[in-house]
Amino acid sequence: MSMVYLVRKKLFRTAEGMKQLYYAVQRTLQQRGGVTTEILAQRMAFRKGMSEGDVEGVLVDLPKFIEEVLKNGESVNIRGLGSFHVAVTSDGFEHPDDVMPGKVRLSRIYFRPDKSLVARLNAGMDFCRYPLSNYFPHEMLRPETLERERAAKRGEEPDGESAGQEVGMESSK
Repeated sequence: MSMVYLVRKKLFRTAEGMKQLYYAVQRTLQQRGGVTTEILAQRMAFRKGMSEGDVEGVLVDLPKFIEEVLKNGESVNIRGLGSFHVAVTSDGFEHPDDVMPGKVRLSRIYFRPDKSLVARLNAGMDFCRYPLSNYFPHEMLRPETLERERAAKRGEEPDGESAGQEVGMESSK
């Protein structure tokens, strides 16, 4: 399966004036919440030869243990996944003595992915463009793009090219 993306316009102010460029952006085609703990536990148990209950127990407890460590001001590093750490802030005060513990609050929880995770994702991801004709005016698109998308919807291969993995979508393969 490929990750589906959309194309969006972004405007930039340059010395010559406004410039528009188009970029790929993620299109989420999953149910809200993504893969649940239960499904992840099933998949992991199958691969590791463990019981689903044992795996699910670890997955359910993991956020609690991460929370405990973060509350102590430490970071958490999970090899192959990444690290979690917190950032704190407060309102601004005119004198350093006024920055009291009761005035400090959590501002963010950061996740920094492990470099090996990013490398594995970069090497193993396939992308599939959602048909431009579904959300761009047809007059903005090249005639060959429109024809290729029409052929893909019909399940044909235009001009000897692959119509993509999904009906009506262009794949990076």
